[in-house]
Amino acid sequence: ASYQICVIMTLLFRGPELLGFEPGDIVEKNNSKYEGYVAENSVHYTFIFNAFVWMQLFNEVNCRNLQGEFNVFKGMFRNWLFVFILFATGIIQILMIQYGSHALHVHEGGLSMEHWLLCVALGVGSLPVQQVINFFVAQNI
Repeated sequence: ASYQICVIMTLLFRGPELLGFEPGDIVEKNNSKYEGYVAENSVHYTFIFNAFVWMQLFNEVNCRNLQGEFNVFKGMFRNWLFVFILFATGIIQILMIQYGSHALHVHEGGLSMEHWLLCVALGVGSLPVQQVINFFVAQNI
């Protein structure tokens, strides 16, 4: 949870300058650019939402083992319901981000491939963080 909070807060407050897109509060505010401007859904907030969901999905894999086991993938494919839900959630997330537009309050046209890869990489980042936690738990620190 700490990893996710740090990532989300960094993306919220420093994401636009780190990743080169306009801040979401400016993009989504009516009349913020010029007279007659109608607000649009921002890449910024869409990126945060997508990164959060991918961190949650990878955290679900981490949470399968509660005794500090290092191999979080062990026996994963023995539980087909878990695998189905994991993959279905991933596919639904892809569809929501790319095609949700105004109905789901995401950026029209979705995210670029670079943004997608970064979102999934941030999600994968929860796996090594859990390994560090497991190491310290195993050492009784």
